[in-house]
Amino acid sequence: MTKEKTYNFFHQVSVISVVLLISKMIESFMPIPMPASVIGLILLFICLCTGIIKLGQVETVGTALTDNIGLLFVPAGISVVKSLGLIAENPILILGLIFISTLLLLLCTGFFSQIIVKMTESKVEEPKETKNLKGIEVR
Repeated sequence: MTKEKTYNFFHQVSVISVVLLISKMIESFMPIPMPASVIGLILLFICLCTGIIKLGQVETVGTALTDNIGLLFVPAGISVVKSLGLIAENPILILGLIFISTLLLLLCTGFFSQIIVKMTESKVEEPKETKNLKGIEVR
């Protein structure tokens, strides 16, 4: 009989907030510009994989955030609308950047998915053929 520990909403928000705070500190020391949210996602992934943070400690709040992700993108959309002047000044450059980044994303996704498929195929072994006492091949 295993009993899973449930964490309240405040605890889950606190765990995610601490990860975000740590990622903000890391962002301030990094020599290259990288958003704290991306650093936080990487940190949370590492903590979940290593068992430092249990899934139950962030699952409910994480699910709530992903369920409402459209609402969370509204400020980003408003920022784009505010920057329409900048977009109008360089439409060819922006379209080129969008095209190149989409192409790179597709190529990287295909490349890594092929690597993963090859890794999983190499782990699957074919059953060996053996002969029983009567000389009949058996799998």
